[in-house]
Amino acid sequence: MIVFTGDWVKFSGKWKQVVSVNVHMDMFATLDSDGEFQWFGTEAPEFFENHISDTQMQAELQEAGL
Repeated sequence: MIVFTGDWVKFSGKWKQVVSVNVHMDMFATLDSDGEFQWFGTEAPEFFENHISDTQMQAELQEAGL
């Protein structure tokens, strides 16, 4: 999976925004509830239910009136 900072991934039914990408280790991070980075490998997309760009997420939020 190709992931950019700002993208959104759906994990365990919750959307999380990608806050950091480590291209050298093929990993990306979201924030956990404590504000700590939670790292995932880009080679394991089966953990994620969905993945969309921030631009698409913002359009969907606007359509929903948020």
